[in-house]
Amino acid sequence: MSKPAQLAFVKSRLRTGGTWTATALAAELECNEKTVRRIMNRLRDVEKWPIESGKTGYWLRASSLAETRISGPQEIAALAMAQEALRLLGTSELAVQLRMEIARLCRQSEDFGDLRWEDLKDAISKGTSGESTTDFDRHGRLTLAILQRLPVEIRYRRLEEDHDYACVVFPHRLIHRDHCWYLIAHDLERGGQKNYALPRITAATPLPRPNDFDEPVFEDRHSDAFGSWTPYEGGELVDVCVELSGYWSRIAREKIWHASQRLESLGPDIVRINFRVSELVQVKTWVLGFGGAAKVIGPAELREMVVEELRQMHRNHA
Repeated sequence: MSKPAQLAFVKSRLRTGGTWTATALAAELECNEKTVRRIMNRLRDVEKWPIESGKTGYWLRASSLAETRISGPQEIAALAMAQEALRLLGTSELAVQLRMEIARLCRQSEDFGDLRWEDLKDAISKGTSGESTTDFDRHGRLTLAILQRLPVEIRYRRLEEDHDYACVVFPHRLIHRDHCWYLIAHDLERGGQKNYALPRITAATPLPRPNDFDEPVFEDRHSDAFGSWTPYEGGELVDVCVELSGYWSRIAREKIWHASQRLESLGPDIVRINFRVSELVQVKTWVLGFGGAAKVIGPAELREMVVEELRQMHRNHA
Protein backbone atom coordinates (compact mmCIF):
# COMPACT_ATOMS: atom_id res chain seq x y z
CA MET A 1 0.00 0.00 0.00
CA SER A 2 1.39 3.44 -0.92
CA LYS A 3 2.13 6.05 1.75
CA PRO A 4 -0.82 8.30 0.70
CA ALA A 5 -3.10 5.26 0.82
CA GLN A 6 -1.79 4.31 4.28
CA LEU A 7 -2.41 7.85 5.52
CA ALA A 8 -5.95 7.89 4.14
CA PHE A 9 -6.65 4.49 5.70
CA VAL A 10 -5.55 5.59 9.18
CA LYS A 11 -7.62 8.76 8.89
CA SER A 12 -10.70 6.76 7.98
CA ARG A 13 -10.22 4.51 11.01
CA LEU A 14 -9.78 7.46 13.39
CA ARG A 15 -12.89 9.17 12.05
CA THR A 16 -15.03 6.25 13.21
CA GLY A 17 -14.52 7.45 16.77
CA GLY A 18 -13.00 4.19 18.05
CA THR A 19 -9.70 3.45 19.74
CA TRP A 20 -7.05 1.78 17.59
CA THR A 21 -3.85 0.05 18.63
CA ALA A 22 -0.69 0.25 16.56
CA THR A 23 -0.74 -3.56 16.35
CA ALA A 24 -4.26 -3.70 14.90
CA LEU A 25 -3.60 -0.92 12.38
CA ALA A 26 -0.29 -2.45 11.33
CA ALA A 27 -2.03 -5.76 10.67
CA GLU A 28 -4.63 -4.12 8.44
CA LEU A 29 -2.03 -2.00 6.65
CA GLU A 30 0.32 -4.95 6.33
CA CYS A 31 3.20 -2.90 7.72
CA ASN A 32 5.11 -2.71 10.99
CA GLU A 33 4.04 -0.76 14.09
CA LYS A 34 6.84 1.77 13.57
CA THR A 35 5.16 2.88 10.34
CA VAL A 36 1.87 3.36 12.19
CA ARG A 37 3.57 5.48 14.85
CA ARG A 38 5.23 7.55 12.12
CA ILE A 39 1.82 8.16 10.50
CA MET A 40 0.34 9.23 13.85
CA ASN A 41 3.23 11.65 14.45
CA ARG A 42 2.67 13.19 11.02
CA LEU A 43 -1.03 13.63 11.70
CA ARG A 44 -0.30 15.28 15.05
CA ASP A 45 2.67 17.48 14.13
CA VAL A 46 2.08 18.39 10.48
CA GLU A 47 -1.69 18.19 9.97
CA LYS A 48 -2.53 19.16 13.59
CA TRP A 49 -4.96 16.31 14.21
CA PRO A 50 -6.03 16.23 17.92
CA ILE A 51 -4.95 12.61 18.46
CA GLU A 52 -4.73 11.19 21.99
CA SER A 53 -2.86 8.03 22.89
CA GLY A 54 -2.56 5.72 25.86
CA LYS A 55 -2.29 2.09 26.88
CA THR A 56 -5.48 1.29 24.96
CA GLY A 57 -4.25 2.81 21.70
CA TYR A 58 -4.92 5.93 19.62
CA TRP A 59 -8.16 7.90 19.37
CA LEU A 60 -9.35 11.20 17.98
CA ARG A 61 -10.25 13.77 20.65
CA ALA A 62 -12.29 15.95 18.27
CA SER A 63 -12.86 16.54 14.59
CA SER A 64 -9.77 17.80 12.82
CA LEU A 65 -9.83 21.34 11.45
CA ALA A 66 -7.52 20.12 8.73
CA GLU A 67 -10.36 17.92 7.48
CA THR A 68 -12.94 20.71 7.41
CA ARG A 69 -14.65 21.11 4.07
CA ILE A 70 -16.85 23.93 2.82
CA SER A 71 -20.17 22.14 2.54
CA GLY A 72 -22.38 24.63 0.74
CA PRO A 73 -23.05 28.14 -0.58
CA GLN A 74 -24.04 29.38 2.88
CA GLU A 75 -20.54 28.74 4.17
CA ILE A 76 -18.98 30.48 1.18
CA ALA A 77 -21.10 33.54 2.02
CA ALA A 78 -20.03 33.35 5.68
CA LEU A 79 -16.36 33.22 4.66
CA ALA A 80 -16.77 36.23 2.40
CA MET A 81 -18.29 38.21 5.27
CA ALA A 82 -15.52 37.00 7.60
CA GLN A 83 -12.99 38.30 5.10
CA GLU A 84 -14.54 41.76 5.36
CA ALA A 85 -14.60 41.60 9.16
CA LEU A 86 -10.92 40.66 9.25
CA ARG A 87 -10.11 43.53 6.89
CA LEU A 88 -11.39 45.91 9.56
CA LEU A 89 -9.03 44.35 12.12
CA GLY A 90 -6.10 45.36 9.96
CA THR A 91 -2.71 43.81 10.65
CA SER A 92 -3.13 42.85 14.29
CA GLU A 93 -1.53 39.58 15.37
CA LEU A 94 -4.93 37.96 15.89
CA ALA A 95 -6.17 39.06 12.47
CA VAL A 96 -3.07 37.62 10.79
CA GLN A 97 -3.47 34.30 12.62
CA LEU A 98 -7.16 34.07 11.74
CA ARG A 99 -6.42 34.81 8.08
CA MET A 100 -3.78 32.10 7.97
CA GLU A 101 -6.06 29.52 9.60
CA ILE A 102 -9.03 30.26 7.36
CA ALA A 103 -6.78 30.34 4.31
CA ARG A 104 -5.58 26.85 5.25
CA LEU A 105 -9.17 25.64 5.53
CA CYS A 106 -9.95 27.12 2.13
CA ARG A 107 -6.98 25.33 0.59
CA GLN A 108 -8.30 22.05 2.06
CA SER A 109 -11.73 22.53 0.45
CA GLU A 110 -12.57 20.96 -2.88
CA ASP A 111 -15.43 23.44 -3.34
CA PHE A 112 -12.93 26.29 -3.59
CA GLY A 113 -10.83 24.68 -6.28
CA ASP A 114 -8.06 27.14 -7.17
CA LEU A 115 -9.82 30.08 -5.47
CA ARG A 116 -7.65 31.84 -2.88
CA TRP A 117 -8.83 33.27 0.44
CA GLU A 118 -7.76 36.76 -0.63
CA ASP A 119 -9.94 36.45 -3.74
CA LEU A 120 -13.04 36.61 -1.53
CA LYS A 121 -12.58 40.35 -1.05
CA ASP A 122 -13.50 40.81 -4.71
CA ALA A 123 -16.94 39.33 -4.02
CA ILE A 124 -17.99 42.02 -1.53
CA SER A 125 -17.88 45.78 -1.96
CA LYS A 126 -18.16 47.89 1.15
CA GLY A 127 -20.63 50.62 0.35
CA THR A 128 -21.43 53.81 2.21
CA SER A 129 -23.87 52.74 4.89
CA GLY A 130 -23.91 55.85 7.04
CA GLU A 131 -22.11 54.03 9.83
CA SER A 132 -19.49 55.97 11.72
CA THR A 133 -15.96 54.61 12.02
CA THR A 134 -15.75 52.02 14.79
CA ASP A 135 -13.11 52.41 17.49
CA PHE A 136 -12.16 48.74 17.83
CA ASP A 137 -10.07 49.30 20.95
CA ARG A 138 -13.00 50.87 22.79
CA HIS A 139 -15.41 48.28 21.35
CA GLY A 140 -13.11 45.49 22.55
CA ARG A 141 -12.69 46.95 26.04
CA LEU A 142 -16.47 47.13 26.47
CA THR A 143 -17.00 43.64 25.07
CA LEU A 144 -14.43 42.23 27.50
CA ALA A 145 -16.03 44.06 30.41
CA ILE A 146 -19.41 42.57 29.48
CA LEU A 147 -17.94 39.06 29.33
CA GLN A 148 -16.06 39.52 32.62
CA ARG A 149 -19.08 41.25 34.25
CA LEU A 150 -17.07 44.29 35.32
CA PRO A 151 -18.19 47.88 35.94
CA VAL A 152 -16.76 50.44 33.51
CA GLU A 153 -15.98 54.12 33.85
CA ILE A 154 -16.88 55.86 30.61
CA ARG A 155 -16.65 59.41 29.37
CA TYR A 156 -19.74 60.29 27.37
CA ARG A 157 -20.98 63.29 25.43
CA ARG A 158 -24.69 64.00 24.99
CA LEU A 159 -25.83 65.36 21.62
CA GLU A 160 -27.09 68.55 23.17
CA GLU A 161 -23.79 69.26 24.95
CA ASP A 162 -20.33 70.20 23.67
CA HIS A 163 -18.36 68.45 26.41
CA ASP A 164 -18.24 64.92 27.85
CA TYR A 165 -18.78 63.78 31.42
CA ALA A 166 -17.62 60.77 33.45
CA CYS A 167 -19.91 58.09 34.82
CA VAL A 168 -19.63 54.53 36.08
CA VAL A 169 -21.87 51.97 34.42
CA PHE A 170 -22.45 48.23 34.43
CA PRO A 171 -22.44 47.13 30.76
CA HIS A 172 -25.11 44.66 29.64
CA ARG A 173 -25.06 44.48 25.84
CA LEU A 174 -23.62 45.99 22.67
CA ILE A 175 -26.25 46.29 19.94
CA HIS A 176 -26.13 47.52 16.36
CA ARG A 177 -29.09 49.60 15.20
CA ASP A 178 -29.45 51.99 12.27
CA HIS A 179 -25.75 51.79 11.29
CA CYS A 180 -24.51 52.63 14.78
CA TRP A 181 -23.26 50.66 17.79
CA TYR A 182 -24.89 51.29 21.17
CA LEU A 183 -23.91 50.23 24.68
CA ILE A 184 -26.84 49.23 26.87
CA ALA A 185 -25.72 49.71 30.47
CA HIS A 186 -26.97 50.47 33.96
CA ASP A 187 -25.88 53.85 35.33
CA LEU A 188 -24.50 52.93 38.76
CA GLU A 189 -24.38 56.55 39.96
CA ARG A 190 -27.68 57.99 38.73
CA GLY A 191 -29.59 54.72 38.49
CA GLY A 192 -31.54 53.21 35.62
CA GLN A 193 -30.71 51.37 32.43
CA LYS A 194 -29.60 53.67 29.61
CA ASN A 195 -28.25 53.54 26.07
CA TYR A 196 -24.97 55.13 25.00
CA ALA A 197 -23.93 55.66 21.38
CA LEU A 198 -20.40 54.29 20.98
CA PRO A 199 -19.18 57.18 18.77
CA ARG A 200 -19.89 59.48 21.73
CA ILE A 201 -18.03 57.36 24.29
CA THR A 202 -14.62 59.00 24.34
CA ALA A 203 -13.03 56.64 26.89
CA ALA A 204 -13.84 53.31 28.56
CA THR A 205 -11.90 51.95 31.57
CA PRO A 206 -12.95 48.64 33.19
CA LEU A 207 -12.95 48.76 37.00
CA PRO A 208 -12.42 46.01 39.61
CA ARG A 209 -15.63 44.29 40.65
CA PRO A 210 -16.44 45.07 44.32
CA ASN A 211 -16.82 42.04 46.61
CA ASP A 212 -20.34 43.05 47.65
CA PHE A 213 -21.41 44.19 44.17
CA ASP A 214 -25.15 43.87 43.51
CA GLU A 215 -25.29 43.24 39.76
CA PRO A 216 -28.15 45.10 38.00
CA VAL A 217 -30.61 42.99 36.03
CA PHE A 218 -30.70 43.50 32.26
CA GLU A 219 -34.10 44.55 30.87
CA ASP A 220 -34.55 43.80 27.18
CA ARG A 221 -36.16 47.04 26.00
CA HIS A 222 -34.73 47.27 22.50
CA SER A 223 -35.93 44.12 20.72
CA ASP A 224 -39.41 45.60 20.11
CA ALA A 225 -38.21 49.08 19.16
CA PHE A 226 -38.54 50.30 15.57
CA GLY A 227 -35.65 51.95 13.76
CA SER A 228 -32.97 53.37 16.02
CA TRP A 229 -32.88 52.25 19.65
CA THR A 230 -35.62 53.90 21.69
CA PRO A 231 -36.44 53.51 25.39
CA TYR A 232 -39.31 51.18 26.24
CA GLU A 233 -40.63 51.51 29.75
CA GLY A 234 -43.15 48.69 29.56
CA GLY A 235 -46.83 48.59 28.70
CA GLU A 236 -48.60 46.91 25.82
CA LEU A 237 -47.01 46.47 22.41
CA VAL A 238 -48.76 48.05 19.42
CA ASP A 239 -49.81 46.20 16.26
CA VAL A 240 -49.05 48.24 13.14
CA CYS A 241 -50.30 47.71 9.59
CA VAL A 242 -49.09 49.90 6.71
CA GLU A 243 -50.05 49.46 3.07
CA LEU A 244 -47.48 50.26 0.36
CA SER A 245 -48.22 50.54 -3.34
CA GLY A 246 -46.33 50.80 -6.62
CA TYR A 247 -42.55 50.86 -6.56
CA TRP A 248 -42.33 50.69 -2.76
CA SER A 249 -44.47 47.55 -2.62
CA ARG A 250 -41.80 45.78 -4.67
CA ILE A 251 -39.02 47.16 -2.46
CA ALA A 252 -40.93 45.90 0.60
CA ARG A 253 -40.57 42.33 -0.62
CA GLU A 254 -36.77 42.74 -0.39
CA LYS A 255 -36.55 44.53 2.96
CA ILE A 256 -36.87 43.62 6.63
CA TRP A 257 -37.58 46.70 8.73
CA HIS A 258 -38.49 44.87 11.94
CA ALA A 259 -37.95 41.43 13.44
CA SER A 260 -41.71 40.83 13.79
CA GLN A 261 -42.44 41.91 10.21
CA ARG A 262 -45.07 39.94 8.27
CA LEU A 263 -46.11 40.70 4.67
CA GLU A 264 -49.53 40.36 3.06
CA SER A 265 -49.55 40.55 -0.74
CA LEU A 266 -52.74 42.17 -2.08
CA GLY A 267 -51.54 42.19 -5.68
CA PRO A 268 -48.42 42.64 -7.78
CA ASP A 269 -48.13 46.29 -6.69
CA ILE A 270 -49.83 46.36 -3.28
CA VAL A 271 -48.49 44.90 -0.05
CA ARG A 272 -49.36 45.30 3.61
CA ILE A 273 -46.62 45.25 6.24
CA ASN A 274 -47.57 44.10 9.75
CA PHE A 275 -45.36 44.27 12.84
CA ARG A 276 -45.57 44.79 16.60
CA VAL A 277 -43.56 47.58 18.25
CA SER A 278 -43.14 49.38 21.56
CA GLU A 279 -43.66 52.95 20.31
CA LEU A 280 -44.92 54.82 17.25
CA VAL A 281 -42.74 57.94 16.91
CA GLN A 282 -40.11 56.20 14.77
CA VAL A 283 -42.83 54.42 12.79
CA LYS A 284 -44.43 57.78 11.92
CA THR A 285 -41.13 59.02 10.45
CA TRP A 286 -40.75 55.75 8.54
CA VAL A 287 -44.25 56.03 7.02
CA LEU A 288 -43.69 59.63 5.93
CA GLY A 289 -40.58 58.56 4.04
CA PHE A 290 -42.73 56.67 1.52
CA GLY A 291 -44.76 59.77 0.62
CA GLY A 292 -48.01 59.04 -1.20
CA ALA A 293 -47.16 55.35 -1.61
CA ALA A 294 -47.96 54.66 2.07
CA LYS A 295 -51.33 54.29 3.78
CA VAL A 296 -51.71 53.59 7.49
CA ILE A 297 -54.27 50.86 8.08
CA GLY A 298 -53.80 50.81 11.82
CA PRO A 299 -53.63 51.78 14.57
CA ALA A 300 -55.76 54.95 14.51
CA GLU A 301 -53.20 56.69 16.76
CA LEU A 302 -50.47 56.26 14.13
CA ARG A 303 -52.76 57.49 11.36
CA GLU A 304 -53.56 60.64 13.37
CA MET A 305 -49.85 61.24 14.05
CA VAL A 306 -49.06 61.03 10.32
CA VAL A 307 -51.96 63.33 9.38
CA GLU A 308 -50.95 65.92 11.98
CA GLU A 309 -47.34 65.86 10.73
CA LEU A 310 -48.56 66.41 7.16
CA ARG A 311 -50.66 69.35 8.30
CA GLN A 312 -47.65 70.88 10.02
CA MET A 313 -45.54 70.38 6.89
CA HIS A 314 -48.27 72.04 4.80
CA ARG A 315 -48.35 75.03 7.19
CA ASN A 316 -44.57 75.34 6.95
CA HIS A 317 -44.66 75.42 3.15
CA ALA A 318 -47.85 77.38 2.57
